Amino acid sequence: ILFSTSVLAVIELCVTVIYIPLMLFGLLGNILTILVVWLRPHMRSSTYLYLSSMAVSDLLILLLLPLDLYKLWRPRPWLLGDLACKLTMFLSECCTFCTILHITFLSLERYMAVCWPITAKTLVTRRRTRALIGCLWLGAAVSAAPVTLVGLKHKQMT
Repeated sequence: ILFSTSVLAVIELCVTVIYIPLMLFGLLGNILTILVVWLRPHMRSSTYLYLSSMAVSDLLILLLLPLDLYKLWRPRPWLLGDLACKLTMFLSECCTFCTILHITFLSLERYMAVCWPITAKTLVTRRRTRALIGCLWLGAAVSAAPVTLVGLKHKQMT
């Protein structure tokens, strides 16, 4: 189905109107989460380490939203260069994978805490959680790396 340009413009405007408050509230919420966890030593449990790391991942996704709006309003030509194109795609994919992995491993940790509380107390430590979070970021980066190998080239119209 082909949309008229006026319908597409309305859709683009609606997406922009929704994106901007989401981005602002998301930035505020994630920055506050990171600050609270890192400024209060008693909130550095493994659960809060996952949440603060996930807040960093979400913060990066939110910081890329203006580029998504740029691509929406001006899809071609991409004026920011090949490196910026590949980097934004990589960061977007990496942070998305990372958020999914954080939710998964946080859920597994909570499951262990409920089903095997004594084992979880000895197995889940802050040091292991930090190492696991590092592995999550590394795994997400490796999973997102193939995005950098893909690209589209468009001929310049003269």
